[in-house]
Amino acid sequence: MKKSFFLFLATILILSGCVQQQIIDKQNIETATAFDWTEGKILGTVLYPTYMPDKSVFNNVLLAKSKVTREILEKLQKKSDQPLVTGSIQVVLFGEDLAKRGFYELIDSFQRDPNIGSRIHLAVVDGSASTLLMGKYGNTGNGIYIKDLLDHNMKYLDVPRQNLHLFGAYLYEKGRTTYLPIIKQIDNTELGITGMALFNRKKMVEKIPPKKMFFFKLLVDRHSAGNQAVRINNEEVVVRSISSSNNIKVNTKKQPYEVTIHIYIEGIIREYTGKKISNTVMRKFEKGFEKRIEKETLSLLKDFQRHKIDPVGIGERTENVSRHFNWDKWWDSDYQNVTFKIIPKVQIVESGTVE
Repeated sequence: MKKSFFLFLATILILSGCVQQQIIDKQNIETATAFDWTEGKILGTVLYPTYMPDKSVFNNVLLAKSKVTREILEKLQKKSDQPLVTGSIQVVLFGEDLAKRGFYELIDSFQRDPNIGSRIHLAVVDGSASTLLMGKYGNTGNGIYIKDLLDHNMKYLDVPRQNLHLFGAYLYEKGRTTYLPIIKQIDNTELGITGMALFNRKKMVEKIPPKKMFFFKLLVDRHSAGNQAVRINNEEVVVRSISSSNNIKVNTKKQPYEVTIHIYIEGIIREYTGKKISNTVMRKFEKGFEKRIEKETLSLLKDFQRHKIDPVGIGERTENVSRHFNWDKWWDSDYQNVTFKIIPKVQIVESGTVE
């Protein structure tokens, strides 16, 4: 019995010596990565934090430039005093110049890396992504700060849900094109989201400004806690705690195809510039909000047709209800001729008056 026990113990000790050990203090753990197009090459930037004795965070940045993505990663490793580890990356940023050229190979590389999670955030930077990473934002380190900024805007404001998994999936689909939020460095300590970048199959081709992001999210995602001001004549209300959903139907029996989009919204009026809010006033603003939703979403859809992009996934839905569907014909002519009908339904379920 004792002999068997010692044999078992010896085996465990031998096997444990074969396991590759990774000591946290002997690694540089990346939390953010950025890529830019400059001087005919890709500039790669990695950020890894150092946690100081006073509990502050120092943002370390390494840069390398090459025409080949793999070479960038090798050069960055050579510049690091400890092995660079990608398993804790929170966000990947792409400079706008690179986004306009396309970064398909980089997305493919991240998707193939088993250490990188599929839920990491992606964003386009208005300006230099490398310069943005060199700022000092918040107290948690730049990578965590940018991730939290995107999380907050996706959950409570007008940024549609997006991550590496969704972006990669849309990139490969024939019936849908993809999109990413745009981040801008306001100063060395502050960032802001300034729009949405829209892509065709591989590169950025259009922007959506901040004032249209609410309506864009109505089409491609759903709101859970949105806000929007509605003005009629000289009166204005602020509708808060907005929840939304949509239902898209394609009629392929009509030529050209007709797409009907039902948009459902519930919200609460928390601010009103008039004297007193009543059911009549609430109904008036509901109808006014519905008209604005119809106008803004139709404008976006027509813009998508002009640029031959489809972030709503109209092509995907049309293929699902069509026989003998032809993608070449769809993108060459059918999609441009689709007619849209928007049917919004706004319901204000509660009100509180602030004069």
